[in-house]
Amino acid sequence: MKHSRVLIEQYTVAHDLRHADGRGLVGCMDRRLVMPGDPVLDSDHLFAQLRGGRLGLGGLALALEAKKPGRFINADIPIADFAQAMGVVLLMQGVITTKHGPICGGIEGATTIGNGVANGMNDEAMYQNALHFNPSLTEEKYLRVVEAQQRINAAGLASTPEQIKTALTSPSIVFPELKHATPHVELQDTDHGKICFAADYRKGFAFDRAAAHAAGYGAYYSSFGAFEDMLCAAPDTIADDVTLEDWWITESVVLGRIVTHDITNGGVPYPVEVIARQG
Repeated sequence: MKHSRVLIEQYTVAHDLRHADGRGLVGCMDRRLVMPGDPVLDSDHLFAQLRGGRLGLGGLALALEAKKPGRFINADIPIADFAQAMGVVLLMQGVITTKHGPICGGIEGATTIGNGVANGMNDEAMYQNALHFNPSLTEEKYLRVVEAQQRINAAGLASTPEQIKTALTSPSIVFPELKHATPHVELQDTDHGKICFAADYRKGFAFDRAAAHAAGYGAYYSSFGAFEDMLCAAPDTIADDVTLEDWWITESVVLGRIVTHDITNGGVPYPVEVIARQG
């Protein structure tokens, strides 16, 4: 079933990252519905979405290494631990990042995805798909990300699924008692055969998964427009070295890999829709 950009965009609604109480919520880009009674969300609430939820904050590590070779690997911190630490920092700034469970494709496929990005020089399809997410992506910028992933892999800092689960799992998942925990969101399956990948560069929008699901549509939706607020909540040592564009570039490359091979198992990639990206 082919989706046009209009069909997905019509299921997005104005929704600020931060709620009236000042708190923000960022979940995984997986389009599935939240299970009723979930201890974090309770129902299918609107929230910003990032590949892997809290795990996706590891994309900042890749962006750091791509921007300044050695900047991340010299710190000798595994990606999973970096993502968890970033999640704690954002939580202290009122932005909650979640981990969906019990099985997350981003976690289970972390090694495959990381190795695939590192092999990007030999993967023309990956580059072409990354261009869908970021049309201004030059080959030079693309290769910087690929080479950064190669260095991270060589340094042994690309965490395995088991390491990620350990780093991002905490005994506490009850919302009032989060403290430094990574909250889990339980999801129920929907038809993954009728989806596309969507990157929304607009600030202050969210994907209404429940409405789209009811109409037979859906997307692996990524709130690119929320990256700025998340980056602003990051420590100065990160925000001073990585620009919003740097993070967009890195995420576009990784999504280019995922949509090309890692979900379709080498078959025809899912359709890609980009909302409000210029150039």
